[in-house]
Amino acid sequence: MAKSARDPYALKINPEQRKALALWFSEQITEALAAKSSNDDDVDYWHRLYEQARTRTRANQPWPDAADLTSYIPCEKVDAIVARGMRTIWTEPLWTVEGWGQAADRAPFVEEFHQWKAEEERLQSTLDRLWLIAMIEPRGLLEVYEDTTTRTVRKTIHAQIETDPLTGSWVYDDEGNPSLMVDDQGQYVEAQDESVPAAEVTIDSTEPVRLGPQYRVLPYRDSVILPGHAREKQDIWGYGKRFWKRYPDVKALADAGVYDKATVEHLTKTNDREVTQAETRAHMGVTPSDEVVGEKEFWECLILVDLNAVLDMKGVKRIPGIKGPRWYVITEQIDQQLLLRIEHDDFERSRYVPVILFPRPDRATEGFSFVGHKLITTTEEHTAWRNMSADRGSMVLQAPIKRQMGALWDPAEQPFGPKAVIDVRAMNEVEPVQLPEFGLQYADNRIISCERTAERLAGVNDIASGQVSQESRTLGEVNMATEQSFVRMDLIVRRFQEAMEDIAQIRHAIWKRTLASDEEGIEMPQSLVVGMEGRGVPVEQFAPTRKITATMLEGSFRFKPYGSVQTADPSKRRADFGQFVQALPTLLQICPTMQQNMLQPQAQRAIFREFLQAFQVPNRQAILGSPAQDMAASMPMMGLPGMGMQPPGMGGMPPGLPGAPPMNLAQMAPSTNTLQ
Repeated sequence: MAKSARDPYALKINPEQRKALALWFSEQITEALAAKSSNDDDVDYWHRLYEQARTRTRANQPWPDAADLTSYIPCEKVDAIVARGMRTIWTEPLWTVEGWGQAADRAPFVEEFHQWKAEEERLQSTLDRLWLIAMIEPRGLLEVYEDTTTRTVRKTIHAQIETDPLTGSWVYDDEGNPSLMVDDQGQYVEAQDESVPAAEVTIDSTEPVRLGPQYRVLPYRDSVILPGHAREKQDIWGYGKRFWKRYPDVKALADAGVYDKATVEHLTKTNDREVTQAETRAHMGVTPSDEVVGEKEFWECLILVDLNAVLDMKGVKRIPGIKGPRWYVITEQIDQQLLLRIEHDDFERSRYVPVILFPRPDRATEGFSFVGHKLITTTEEHTAWRNMSADRGSMVLQAPIKRQMGALWDPAEQPFGPKAVIDVRAMNEVEPVQLPEFGLQYADNRIISCERTAERLAGVNDIASGQVSQESRTLGEVNMATEQSFVRMDLIVRRFQEAMEDIAQIRHAIWKRTLASDEEGIEMPQSLVVGMEGRGVPVEQFAPTRKITATMLEGSFRFKPYGSVQTADPSKRRADFGQFVQALPTLLQICPTMQQNMLQPQAQRAIFREFLQAFQVPNRQAILGSPAQDMAASMPMMGLPGMGMQPPGMGGMPPGLPGAPPMNLAQMAPSTNTLQ
């Protein structure tokens, strides 16, 4: 939600405590930056490999205009894994929700609600970028924060006219116009009834256009995890991000109470933004170094520490009322060691989600880069052989020419080319350079060898990458290799899904806080209603007003990411469903007690819903119908064993016994007159 103006030092710390904490925070951030396993230049180089940017500089080119062919292996393998992963996780639903106790009945609502909101928040693009960053850099880091985006719009309303409480007559202002009623926030009060006197007025209204969780993918360069040397996840006590703000904006935030005014006055007015290598390659500059548009560098950290323990270490007086570790939000300028803000974080949990797809054994703050560690040697070898092959082919096709000193031929006057006539005094005066034999086929074989090595390292073969293999393989070999490739990609997907569980829990907590501020709740969209009714849940019973409130999200829920690399394959999903239908009659004959459950409309609707999803049939609600018509399905049904009658088609003998007729599911389907 939008944050109101507040005291940046709500903890009531004195200048000595403020200085001691600022010094300690600067030390911790600086040490975390130094503890990174990879420097910023290396990470920029890995991005260049993925981009297939030029890697040959003027210093290492054999001749002007020589070949500069960067390997395509990183781009191919990264895109193949990310595409497969996104197709696996971005399914319907994203998370399978399980509830405990009374919350179990509301689990379907929670699942459909988050599916609706995830699509509305454009979470897919965020996860896509997060996955790509986690493949190239040593880690991906996602910040999930709560915010409200507002926008000023002009609209026409019917404002209520102020009336005299005694006489009931209109009240007029000094200019003789009817006086309009305003609320405590100074906004006009709209007339709720036609009988209430009102006047039409055009106003500029600030309205929320987006609320709830928002996301920020933090690059490796501009993020830290504290401490940087932590080997276990439970040892991590803080996360931080670097950001830049213009000096006038910082002063405005200080006037609003977000930052401390006295501390902001000590900030230098010079520009802290430096040009990175990536910006230099893209011919991008930075803002000039002046007070108006110059940008200052800051760090915002979310930490879980005991401040009094820090002050004791610095030999400074303790802060009264502080007991044990708590979550705090700080804003620090580490160059000048200035603490602009420190306050309690009322969310009381981490909002940062690290994504490490290839974990390191020596630290929990980051892992191995897929491009920079796993594929780096193969990529550089592949790049070298591609350039050597291209350079050799260019030299063979455009062999240099030997010209004897003092020869008549001047290439500037008589350029070499087709149909050219060259004047010489002797036949050996101008000769092509005889190059030693070097089979280009050997270079091509080395290139193919690099590609095969990359397949072993990445676990992604040509078929899994969407390419046609150039080698002659049998169908069985291709299927076995593709299946094992999916197994290796499934491991990466599972690691990403662990982070998705944390994202779901944070989103759920933020939405509970957001909905708690609106007692009426938010209107259910038709897609959510259709999804609930398609699952056999009567919406009218649990949400008669068809509104989602914070109460419906209360309780203990578990968010389990849905999907795997097997379920991401539509053909495989349809084949599995077909095998399930074939095996179901046999299974029911073995377990006769389950036949009564299969007669329930909820079970039949659930099976049919899986069929429609497997075959991607649109307009599912028109086929499934509404469960409101079979609310009595939970009541005992007529014509079942134990009710004095046997279901049709049973032949007087329980199925599964010798001599029993095969069960006919079509005959077992309940008729409309069995509902009460």
